[in-house]
Amino acid sequence: MQALIVNPEDHPLPEGSADVLHGIGWHIITADDYETAADALRDRQIDAVLMPGPVEDGRERSANGAFADLLCVLDSKHVAGIVVSDRAARRRPRARSLIDVVDRSVSPAEIRGRFAMIERYHAQFKRMEREMRHMERIGQRLDEHFREVNEEMRLAARLQRDFLPRTDAPIGNVRFATLFRPASWVSGDTFDIFRIDERFTGFYVVDAVGHGMAASLLTMFIRRAIVPKKVSGDSYTIVSPSEAMTALNKALVDQSLPNCQFVTACYALFDHQDLTLHHARGGHPYPLKFDGDGSVRELNSAGGLLGVLAEQDFTTVETPLTPGDKILIYTDGIELAFQANENCTEQLRAFKRACAEHAHLPIERLVSQLEIRLDAEAGSLHPQDDVTIVGLEVLPG
Repeated sequence: MQALIVNPEDHPLPEGSADVLHGIGWHIITADDYETAADALRDRQIDAVLMPGPVEDGRERSANGAFADLLCVLDSKHVAGIVVSDRAARRRPRARSLIDVVDRSVSPAEIRGRFAMIERYHAQFKRMEREMRHMERIGQRLDEHFREVNEEMRLAARLQRDFLPRTDAPIGNVRFATLFRPASWVSGDTFDIFRIDERFTGFYVVDAVGHGMAASLLTMFIRRAIVPKKVSGDSYTIVSPSEAMTALNKALVDQSLPNCQFVTACYALFDHQDLTLHHARGGHPYPLKFDGDGSVRELNSAGGLLGVLAEQDFTTVETPLTPGDKILIYTDGIELAFQANENCTEQLRAFKRACAEHAHLPIERLVSQLEIRLDAEAGSLHPQDDVTIVGLEVLPG
């Protein structure tokens, strides 16, 4: 252990201070003034410093400044220091400082005891200091890692949104409106709207259990597994909703997904010629139909969860529509945002009441009003699940 003793000629340390440290096995380095001591601290490995405080008669301002600089070096290098002062009561160490102040009347035994204490805890302190530096390096690595993950998640979220269809313009005699709100960067929900031919437009909403990256990756597989028509030579056959759901279920089961991984979905065809909606669902909330008189009802159909059992039946339900009628297909994340303190049944009723309040609005404004209601509900800044809505309105003419 090395001790730096600062011993100016004009106000030296108590006699015998160096002998005390020699006696307990410390190696002594001496400095005649504060400037030399500061240079020694910067250039050498010093474990503790013993020094007198500066004269406080107002005539040694340069010495006082050098003393203050020396204290700064001690603090920056985390070196313990003992200052022997004529006015110890007026000199209090700063919080978290390793510098202590003692009165000039301090006994050799007390100096010996203080340096023995420094020696006792020095090894532990240095070990903790090394561990702190190691933790700082780990923290820096983690910061870099999380920045990379954040950028990757931003890119994934942008790509996922880019795959979604635009709904700016009507498709023939029908207009669509959508809402897509992931609970985190990426969503376990997905949807698509596509013109199959001059007569039919297909669309679907899918909800992979959970949310986040795993669920979002599963939605990409689902988009490829849904086939709206079978092509044979120069002809094709439109795939019915029940067939599409059966094929999707088989594809998911064949992937041997974990038992906790399943999917709900609703697939629909809109017939532009006779204004009929054909839909099938599996484990998904029932679509809502908004009649021209403002009433709202569910379109019930049978079908269990996808990706669980290979043998599943999905029923296609046909619903005739008239101009002004609207259809809403949504994922089960939306009702969780309504009346969050109530049970599931009441949450669903609250959501349907909100739909009924805006049933008279065009589909774009209806979906927009539901989004406003979502933002106004408690917990909207920390959603429990992804939210997706696909709305359809039959246009007049």
